[in-house]
Amino acid sequence: MPPAVQSLVPTMGSWPVDWFVLGLVMVAAAIDAFRGGTRRAAVFSLAAPLAVFVYAALPKTAFLARAVAKLETPALQAALFAVILVILCILLYRIVPASFGSGALPMQGLAAGLAVTIVLAVVWLQIPALISLFAPSQVVQMVFGQTYAIFWLLVAYGALAFVRR
Repeated sequence: MPPAVQSLVPTMGSWPVDWFVLGLVMVAAAIDAFRGGTRRAAVFSLAAPLAVFVYAALPKTAFLARAVAKLETPALQAALFAVILVILCILLYRIVPASFGSGALPMQGLAAGLAVTIVLAVVWLQIPALISLFAPSQVVQMVFGQTYAIFWLLVAYGALAFVRR
């Protein structure tokens, strides 16, 4: 192994896995934005925080509270959140204009990927059922946690606004 690569191995081994996962999400969202435009990034960035709101409101809902209370395991609660997110993504995809589907330039694609990654990290930390499935490192929890969540969401929406200039 070349010396430069050997010096990177201990450094890469000490990084938490969740930073690599967030990096992969950013790259995947950016590639999707390059290929198909920023519409899906905008839809996810709007649907995910809205799904947190709907998920938090379900236990207090008139006809659904009993059914939601029966979901005791974190896996079932996470599945409920996933269903809510998918339904909201479908609805918002139909609401957001098709003009968002136009191709993105490299900077716009990177901004859309960054926005999706930020929203995913912030939303993941808001749902205890998701944290129980995969708990991010303390650094990720500190950076994207409730203390700074609103600022990160504003950065994500600012990036999406830049994309749509």
